[in-house]
Amino acid sequence: MNIVMLFSFVCYFLILTAISFIVKRKKETRQSFLIGNRSVNYWVTAIATQASDMGSWLFLAFPAAVYTNGLFEFWTAIGLIVFMFLNWQLIAGPLRKETAQYNAVTITDYLSKKYRDTSGYIGLVGSLITLIFFTFYIASGLVGLGRLFEAAFSLNYHVGICLGLITVVLYTLIGGFVAVAWCDFFQGLFLLGVIAAVPLYTLIYMGGIQPILAAASARHISLSLFPEGKSIVSALFLAASWGLGYFGQPHILVNFMGIDDPDKTKQATYVGMIWQVIVLTASASIGLVGMGFYPEGLANTELLFVDLTQTLFLPLITGFALCAILAATLSTMDSHILVSGATTAQDLYPFFRREKQGGTVFISRAGSIIVSLIALGIAWNNHSSVYALVNYAWSGLGAAFGPLVLLSLYSNKQGNVHSALGGLISGALVAGFLPFFAPQIFPLVPAFLTSFIVNLLLRSI
Repeated sequence: MNIVMLFSFVCYFLILTAISFIVKRKKETRQSFLIGNRSVNYWVTAIATQASDMGSWLFLAFPAAVYTNGLFEFWTAIGLIVFMFLNWQLIAGPLRKETAQYNAVTITDYLSKKYRDTSGYIGLVGSLITLIFFTFYIASGLVGLGRLFEAAFSLNYHVGICLGLITVVLYTLIGGFVAVAWCDFFQGLFLLGVIAAVPLYTLIYMGGIQPILAAASARHISLSLFPEGKSIVSALFLAASWGLGYFGQPHILVNFMGIDDPDKTKQATYVGMIWQVIVLTASASIGLVGMGFYPEGLANTELLFVDLTQTLFLPLITGFALCAILAATLSTMDSHILVSGATTAQDLYPFFRREKQGGTVFISRAGSIIVSLIALGIAWNNHSSVYALVNYAWSGLGAAFGPLVLLSLYSNKQGNVHSALGGLISGALVAGFLPFFAPQIFPLVPAFLTSFIVNLLLRSI
């Protein structure tokens, strides 16, 4: 085990914990813990929103996809950029205003109040969908952390995922929403610098792009956005298969709900989109420079960034560079864990104990811990890829909630409880089961369309 690299990681963990204690509210209420009293400025909202989106996928899965399949995979990034911009434009401001009007602290809470659901079934179904898919999302982060600790320190995979989970649960539950937002802001800036610097340094180290061109040619990998055998339809389908999911991600939408001034979403859009364009371009560049640096291939392509940094840099620099993977992973996991707790306390618990009015912060913390432990069980076997776990969770949440959120904000025809439940259930079922019957098809687009159509049809009943 490299003690110098370990020192870098320990310092990073201590910084996150310190931030949580510094911003922790002296008087802790349900509103302050779950939504920060809607008091987060637009700079923090912008970076925290974007950072909570990426996860270990940014450093592990996406570079591996580009390294293996070439620049056609960049359509994923194009889809994310286009649809995230639409998310800021169409959802951020209106959602912030409506959730404040309804005094809602979760997406499911908002939908229940929007559709006047006195039965509690929207809260029940929405919370179950959120918790189920969030367990897979948190598991993807744990898998990434376990493999990072294993590769960097020769630390046992299971020990690594336990340490990672303990850390993120600790600082998340100390300070709640505001602590998570400020930690994600710090982590977003930190990973931005690292992910931009590493491929640039590697390119200079290799002496330019010639090794990339030679390796791509030798391995018959296309460096074109439109390689032979791929149509514009398949490119747009790949873009939509990720981008459409933005409209329904509770951990992203909750950041819109927590901004202090809804009129500042325009400024937040500019900050957030610049950040996203840079990090996605840099992430794809890691895959490209990896082709030239490892022309013969790698045993585990998802560890490309780890291998690059360990080869190129001194241990201390390597340690801090690898902390960027922690930043990407933890900034996503903390949001999932916090929203899981909020959903448990606000939407699931009241359905079974409606006479209980207090204890929501305690229930939130308990829910966060339970979901995290289930995710730990999913990640324990170390067989799943980060890419597959993220895609499964992303598709399920995006298909279930995305159409309903859009219709709740923009449909002229008022929906009802039945249409909301039909959209939630149909989207979740198609996204949840399609990968088992047709694994070659990205599930988000068909699931999203199914949910949208079912919702519209049931509005007439």
